[in-house]
Amino acid sequence: MILINESNTGELVLDDGLNFGLGAFETIKISNGGKAILLEEHIERLKNTLNALNIKKEISVDKIYKYITSNNLKNIAFKILVTSENIVFSTRSIPYTSDYYKRGFNVYFSEYRRNSKSLLTYHKTLNYGENILEKRNAFTLGFDEPLFLNERYEITEGATTNIFFIKNNEIYTPKICSGLLNGILRQWVIDNFKVHEGLYTLEDLKSSHEIFLTNSLMGIMKVNKIEGYDLNLKYEKTYEILKTYLDFEER
Repeated sequence: MILINESNTGELVLDDGLNFGLGAFETIKISNGGKAILLEEHIERLKNTLNALNIKKEISVDKIYKYITSNNLKNIAFKILVTSENIVFSTRSIPYTSDYYKRGFNVYFSEYRRNSKSLLTYHKTLNYGENILEKRNAFTLGFDEPLFLNERYEITEGATTNIFFIKNNEIYTPKICSGLLNGILRQWVIDNFKVHEGLYTLEDLKSSHEIFLTNSLMGIMKVNKIEGYDLNLKYEKTYEILKTYLDFEER
C-alpha cells in the first residue's frame, strides 16, 4: 500500500531527495490493535531531521492518524518518506518472527567506520546505502546485523539498531556523540530504565553479561552470538526490559 503526495496514483517529483538522497524517513510499528507505537516521537524526530536538511515541508499528524485508521492498518510497518517536493506513505510486513526472539541475533563488526563528525550520522536520512549494503552482506555471511565502530574504535550502533549491554545488572549504551542515530526505542529504554551513556570499546561489549539491540520494528532483541561465537548468557535483565516494553505496546 502506497500513497504519493496524497494520491494513490500520485507521481514523484524529481528533486534533490531523489537525485541526491536529501530527504528523511521514519518507520513506525503499527501494533495488532492498530496503535502507532511512539508516533509523536517519530514525528518529532522527522521534523528535526527536515530542519537539519533545510527542507520546508509540513507534516500533519492528523493526516497520518487518518491514513492509519481509514486503512485499518494493523501489525505492519508504516513508513513516512519526505523530500522537498514529496511526501510518501507506504507499508510493508514486519520481518521479525518469533524465531528471532527465541534464538536472538548473531552479529558481526563491519570493517567500515561510523563518522562521528558527520551531520548525516545523527539523522535518519535517505543516505542509507552503507547500512543496506552492510545488512545484505551480513545476511550473505549468515549474520543478522552488522555493528559499527567509529574512527576511534568505539562502539556506536548497528545498521538498523542501537546497542545496549549489561554488566553487573547495570545498563550501558554508547553516547550519541560516539556517532549514532538516537533511535526511538533507544530513547524509550533510557526514559524507562537507569542507563549509563558513555564511550565504550569492543572489549567493554565482549566482557558484558548481556547484550541487546533495539529498533522501532523489533523492539528489544537479545544478542546471542558475536561473529558466530555463542555467548551463553542468561538475559535476565534483557527479558525484564522486553516485558516492560511489550506491556507498553499493549496499553
